[in-house]
Amino acid sequence: MNHCQYSSGAVVYEIPYFVDERGALNVLEISKELPFECKRIFYTYTVPEGHVRGEHAHKKCEQFLIAVRGSVSVIVDDGVGHRDEIMLNSPSKGLWLPSGRWGEQRGHSRDCILLVLASTEYDGKDYIRKYDEFLKWKEKEDITA
Repeated sequence: MNHCQYSSGAVVYEIPYFVDERGALNVLEISKELPFECKRIFYTYTVPEGHVRGEHAHKKCEQFLIAVRGSVSVIVDDGVGHRDEIMLNSPSKGLWLPSGRWGEQRGHSRDCILLVLASTEYDGKDYIRKYDEFLKWKEKEDITA
């Protein structure tokens, strides 16, 4: 898959697609093209106008986001000065969020369905839900690395 890397460490992948008289088909071969082994899938939809989702970081979990319908703007922050805003508006685009990145989803279109593939099963201890705590965690991680 073709991809584009951002300063925050996020990577946008072009997901292969095929179109014929029957419509369009996107294909993501998880074992070949996903940058991690998928352990969990979830999706968000009917997000009210003006609401923000995400607003957290993961210590270990990686995520791959696809706007299978509609559009959403994703903020990715690496905690050390690199912050990107990436528009997902096509089911042919997938955004890889490596672990240790702050993520927010904003500006959902009314019809947005955001599919998320995750590298871990749910673990509440993996979440950092306050931005100032995330920055402290990043500082500590950089010192021990």
